[in-house]
Amino acid sequence: MAPSALSSSPPPAYKTPPNGIAGTVGKFAAASLDERPRAKFLPKDFNPYHNPLEVTETEADAVYPYPHLKPCFPDDINTAPYTPIHNFVDRGTHADPQMRSLLADAKLQHLTVNIGSELSGLQVKSLTPAQRDELALLVAQRCVVVLRDQDLTPDELVEFGRYFGAPERPLHQHPSSGVPRTRKHDDVHVVWHDENMKPSDLAYTATELYHSDVSFELNPPGLTALYNITNPVHGGGDTLFSSGYGLYDALSEPMRAYCESLYAVHSGVAQAEGASKAGLHLRRPAIETVHPLVRTNPVTGWKSIYANPAFTTRIEGVPRAESEMILAHLYGLMTTSPQLTLRVRWEKGTIAIWNNATCNHSATYDHWRPDPSCRRHALRVAATAEIPSLTLPDGSEGRSRQEDIWEEQGLDVAGMKERAKQRPTGGFKD
Repeated sequence: MAPSALSSSPPPAYKTPPNGIAGTVGKFAAASLDERPRAKFLPKDFNPYHNPLEVTETEADAVYPYPHLKPCFPDDINTAPYTPIHNFVDRGTHADPQMRSLLADAKLQHLTVNIGSELSGLQVKSLTPAQRDELALLVAQRCVVVLRDQDLTPDELVEFGRYFGAPERPLHQHPSSGVPRTRKHDDVHVVWHDENMKPSDLAYTATELYHSDVSFELNPPGLTALYNITNPVHGGGDTLFSSGYGLYDALSEPMRAYCESLYAVHSGVAQAEGASKAGLHLRRPAIETVHPLVRTNPVTGWKSIYANPAFTTRIEGVPRAESEMILAHLYGLMTTSPQLTLRVRWEKGTIAIWNNATCNHSATYDHWRPDPSCRRHALRVAATAEIPSLTLPDGSEGRSRQEDIWEEQGLDVAGMKERAKQRPTGGFKD
């Protein structure tokens, strides 16, 4: 089953679309925004996770070294709905499996067993095409790759990101987020958090902040790079990642097979509603798209769960109670299983490169203070990638990441599966 757009509505003003398609999850999902109850002390357009459109410039702003890269929200960007791109070829498929060009000048350290690696000794702007292809392979295998002490201009970041995207549309342009004030790079997403944006748990739960970037697109982003240029003085603002490969591997054989038969609805409507209520211009109609619940990475051939709390609203074709049960189980494993997760600590000049097809991520909002020392500023580019598919481009089946690695190491995978079915006796020992 190919992905399909379920609904769209024209910008800029947003209400929940007709046809009973809800833009949010919960008991108020079918109501318009104006009909939903609100805390009395909150202004109508309050959203602590949106950059404010107008903020009084302070003394700290006058001396800030990157004012030209702070976000602006132009109302002159209007793009047609994205059309599907077929036959995308991931750059990682061209790589030397041994990654000899990349590792000739770099030190590689795995940050955890299952997810995340750090490369040192390289500047991403200076990588050769062969090294970039091998980096794409490493990202596909490890989900997240971190490099420190990078020195990038916005031009260099954009050129780097475009290398990995589909020729028809190399970089994804966000439908509503801030772009650099220079207006030279409207396909750069600006992450900006400052003393005017106090987080609130009235808006989202910690679980709901986990997401794969704009997964509602027909061709969601694959390789994505976030480059940090300002870090909170007192630390914090880390990013959490959770492996979709590991989430698939955490399921029983029958549950894996069941999930492989399912499709999930990914919705951009709630995001559009929130942006519109905050006064932001919507550049494209919001859509809801159906993607397989399990997708196979075309570079590694490994299967991963493709669902996230921020944009996946339901499993299609099953009773609502069953859909909520499945998603709750997946999200519980995703957010609480230590063996699936990675925490990236940011520094000035850090770039994290991840694949949205194989992992989810979440910001942490622990760094806020009522003064400029809490400011966090980063630039993100996201390369347009393949349409999610359960099978590989040639139609063949994907595999479990863990089982593939075990077999490569000569382990008895069949025997290990049988032992896994046996219920252990005795209590837990620390």
